[in-house]
Amino acid sequence: MSEVSQRRSRGRPADPDIDARVLQAGVELFAEVGWKAFNLDGVARRARVGKAALYRRWPSKEKLILDALEQLALPTVEFDTGSLRGDLLELGRYILSVNLSATGLTGLRAAIEAKRDPGVFGDRLERMVREQVTIGRNMIGRAIERGEVPTGTSSWLVFNALMGTIQNRVLMTPADKLPALEKEGDALVETIVDFLLTAVHYTPRTTP
Repeated sequence: MSEVSQRRSRGRPADPDIDARVLQAGVELFAEVGWKAFNLDGVARRARVGKAALYRRWPSKEKLILDALEQLALPTVEFDTGSLRGDLLELGRYILSVNLSATGLTGLRAAIEAKRDPGVFGDRLERMVREQVTIGRNMIGRAIERGEVPTGTSSWLVFNALMGTIQNRVLMTPADKLPALEKEGDALVETIVDFLLTAVHYTPRTTP
């Protein structure tokens, strides 16, 4: 074994979880302090990683937060349960779980910061919106084909009504009541979904 190889073998082993820890720390820190106070040193301390290792991967806080925002995207595999009600229930549960985590507050902060500084967040958030529009359009398109909702039903309105109602409920709930909200999450999502389905004149698909 060469001297260089020996030195490498005696060095600190690679940390397989560093990327996940750093990105999660970035999401949490940004949610707490916002963009102005967000910095790589704070992320390094929270993630318990060396500054040198962090700076090698993310030379700027812009690069790190944009990578961290990737965690906010909706799942790439769309919910397709065979009925619009089932799809919306699955999507609603996912939206609630995200908003009850630090990730949800991060998304709200990013949306606000994008209005003030679109150069940092604008492109990423626009991409997220396009992804969400596609998921909503496909979901409502399938429901129209099945005859569950009338032709012309607005996928944008349904999707945003679901997301906005859940998001607002989480924001308006005092911090000490959030555990109870999480525990009753399924019932809350079901109530919201059934309210929306009534508004769009939903007709359950009949099985022969």
